[in-house]
Amino acid sequence: MNTPLALLEFLDSVDLLPDFFSARGIFCGIAWLSTFLSLGLLAISFVADAFDGGADGGDLSADGDTGTFSIRACMGFVLGFGWGGYCATQAGLGAIGASLVGIGVGLAMFFIVAAIMKFIYSLRSDGTLDYNTLVGCSGTVYVTVQPKGEPGGQVQISHPNQLITIAAVQEGETPLPAQTRVVVTAATGGQVTVKSL
Repeated sequence: MNTPLALLEFLDSVDLLPDFFSARGIFCGIAWLSTFLSLGLLAISFVADAFDGGADGGDLSADGDTGTFSIRACMGFVLGFGWGGYCATQAGLGAIGASLVGIGVGLAMFFIVAAIMKFIYSLRSDGTLDYNTLVGCSGTVYVTVQPKGEPGGQVQISHPNQLITIAAVQEGETPLPAQTRVVVTAATGGQVTVKSL
């Protein structure tokens, strides 16, 4: 069996190449165009990720590709609109009915893609430490912490997924020697205030 001939017969039977001046043809054209653009965007994202070490390729929207109106979410709408409208015309609906179906499917695709992208980007981390998250964490003195706010001390703090060694001061009257268990009471850029447990 001739494969190209069988493919053309299949395309003709499902009418995936209709007269592009009809309602069905317009929806089909939108569907094919948005499909190719989506595949192109996917390819660009893979290439950009390969060159940027995982940075977001396709970050073409004003608020990045994590926002509701990201390029991917909008492409999802157009894709849903085109294929939804095309399938509706195949089912026998007129141009208005097919447009309403296309808008419904497009909106569904828009919100699904936006939700997926927000979820994916919520899993990413930029690796920067938010010092406020150290308050309340316990740790151990690594280098003696001098009394009355004198600098020079260091503590090791168990923070989720990492062990942090950071400069420390205290407000107490006696030094806190190495191996003393402490808790962080305050944190400012690059330094924590601790007290013994």
